[in-house]
Amino acid sequence: MSRQPVNGAVSLDRSGPVPLYHQLKEWLAVRIISGDFGPGDQLPGELELCSRFGLSRGVVRQALSELRQEGLISRERGRGTFVSATKTAEGLIAGLRGLADDTALRGQKVHSTVLLFRETAAGAEVARRLGLEPGEGVVELERLRTVDGEPHVLVVTYLPCARVPGLTAHDLGGSESLYRVLRREYGLTIASGVRRVEAAVADAREAHLLRVHRGDPLLVLRAIGYTTGRRPLDYFIARHRGDRASFEIELDEGGVAARGLRPALPEEEP
Repeated sequence: MSRQPVNGAVSLDRSGPVPLYHQLKEWLAVRIISGDFGPGDQLPGELELCSRFGLSRGVVRQALSELRQEGLISRERGRGTFVSATKTAEGLIAGLRGLADDTALRGQKVHSTVLLFRETAAGAEVARRLGLEPGEGVVELERLRTVDGEPHVLVVTYLPCARVPGLTAHDLGGSESLYRVLRREYGLTIASGVRRVEAAVADAREAHLLRVHRGDPLLVLRAIGYTTGRRPLDYFIARHRGDRASFEIELDEGGVAARGLRPALPEEEP
C-alpha cells in the first residue's frame, strides 16, 4: 500500500518533562490505533519525520524502536517501516475452543493445509503427556493454518489411537476443525487443559512455511487437553508467528485462570 502523508500542523512540547521521542511515539501510535495508518501502510521515513518535526535522527529512531517493540510497526529491510497487521488474539487459559472456533467468533477465516496425518508409535515424551506407554499408537497430525489468508501457525497434534479410531480417514484440511470432528464423530470435548507459552526462533523449515525469516521470533504454545475425568485427549505444539499472534488470559475473582499459569508441563505427569 502507498505511504500515508504527514498532514496538518503538529507541535511538540519542547519545554515539558515528556521526552520528545515519547511524544512522537504517542502521536504515531494514536494515528495507527485510530486507523489513520492501517495495517500494511508504510509510515513516513526517518528523514521525513526528522524534517517534519524538527527532530534529530536519534530521537526518531528511539520512537520507532519502541513502536516496533510494542508490535505496532515492523521494519522491512530495503523497503521501509510498515504498520503491523492486527494480531489474532487467542484464549490462553479460559479458551478451550480451538483456533477455528476462536477466530470464527471474531469473523475471521481459518484454512488448514495438512502436512502430515498418520498413525504412529508414541515416543517417550508424547506418551508421557498423553498418559500412554512408549510405543502405543497415536495419531500424529501436522497442519499449517492461515488466518484470513496469511500464515499464522504451524501445529503438530497427537491423540491416542484408541480414543479416536479411524480419525485419519477424515479430511481435516480447508475450514474443517479437529475439535469439531472430535465432538461430532466421537462425542469428545476438551473440558480442561494445561497450556504453556514460550519464546523461540524460526528454523529454516518453519520460516519457509510461515513466510518469515529464519531466526524471526515465534510464540510456541504447548498444551494438553483433557476430557471429563481428567483423561488426556490431545497434546499439541503450536508455533505461532510472533508478529501475528497474541494470547489473552481471562481471570476471575477466584483466580482460576491465574492458577493455570503454573509451569505444569515440564514438571507434572499428565
